[in-house]
Amino acid sequence: MKKFLVTLIALIRKDLTIERHTREIFLVMFFFAVSILFILNFVLDTEIKTRYNSAAGLIWIISVISGQLCLNQIMSLEKENDMMQAFLAAPIPLTAVYISKTITCFLGMYGMTLFLFPLYSIFYNVSLYSANLLWIAALGCWGYASMGVIISAMTIQTRMRDILMPVLFFPVIIPLIVTVVKVTQTSFLGESLSSVTVWISQLVVFNIIFTTIGIISFDSLMKD
Repeated sequence: MKKFLVTLIALIRKDLTIERHTREIFLVMFFFAVSILFILNFVLDTEIKTRYNSAAGLIWIISVISGQLCLNQIMSLEKENDMMQAFLAAPIPLTAVYISKTITCFLGMYGMTLFLFPLYSIFYNVSLYSANLLWIAALGCWGYASMGVIISAMTIQTRMRDILMPVLFFPVIIPLIVTVVKVTQTSFLGESLSSVTVWISQLVVFNIIFTTIGIISFDSLMKD
């Protein structure tokens, strides 16, 4: 267990160090998300009520689209630097590679999503404060990252991975996004989350299922 944790921390540190020097993923993802939000500010209905009611959906749509930039690159870094064979030859559990990639992607998605909430409030002149957003966003971003890394690993060897990735990923992730939008919107409206207990349970179940699938299948995907 200790070896697994040491390996996991080392892999996460490697990804974050590469990102700190290259700025190829997180910074581009943030700028892309802000650009979409800025454009939508001019084309959407100016009525405050409409903007407030559509806040949850718009923010998560922007997060999902922007997150593709992270998923497209998260495994490409290893392919471009010939790290795939190194991982297979190294005496480390491949599960640690999967979890490290998921955590790295999660950190980018989570930070970007939490940044979008106050930014949306500024651009659209609406108040979107809720302490529940911290754990709601965490559940949504983890589910997105855990399944996204698997799809990214599946498509990394294909020539059209940038196109194939969203084609395979979006249909799988739709139930998660619908669920997290519903819970987020309820939180925005100030309603009791007890009214969406079923949706919250589904959100937790999606995270468990996606993570379990990743842990079980990543080893085979890497070796194939």
